Amino acid sequence: MAKIQPHSSRITIADTSQGLRIVIPYTRSWFVIFFLGFWICGWAVAEYMVSSQFLRGDAPPEGELFMLAWFGVWTVGGLFAIYALLWQVMGKEVVMVHGQVFRVRHDIGGFGFNKDYALVQMRDLRPAPIPFNPLDLSSSLQLWGVGGGVIAFDYGTKIIRFGAGLDEGEAKEVVTAIKQRYRIQESTRT
Repeated sequence: MAKIQPHSSRITIADTSQGLRIVIPYTRSWFVIFFLGFWICGWAVAEYMVSSQFLRGDAPPEGELFMLAWFGVWTVGGLFAIYALLWQVMGKEVVMVHGQVFRVRHDIGGFGFNKDYALVQMRDLRPAPIPFNPLDLSSSLQLWGVGGGVIAFDYGTKIIRFGAGLDEGEAKEVVTAIKQRYRIQESTRT
């Protein structure tokens, strides 16, 4: 009988001269990658056809306003799909803790945005998987890899989440690494 070997961690945890650095690569979904790639091809064709119809002046006058509104929504949807595809292929979250700053960076190929939090204002850092709810926007976006996360902390009156794509064991690993190095207050609410 073959023994099942434990999985090695995808997460990189390092103490650097700039503080604690945790790199969390996003778990790829091949179904989502292929679906988005196919959808973006169709999106690009429709984007080209409608924009060229407007530029040539071939849009029917009675439907021009509808086409313009549709084109705007279609363009935003396509840009979201491109972002989600790039996140699936190259996305990672980089958590940096330096001094009193807790930074979560959503990085795609070296480009991204940071969210900085005051370490002293954070409360109750914990693994906190959220159940899937198709009526909740953040929960629905998790399928595409761009919503929520399984690690949470209280920050004022809000709950901040990160660690999208982690499983429960990996979330515990990240939380333990942070708590071993930094003091995070426990929540005072009951």
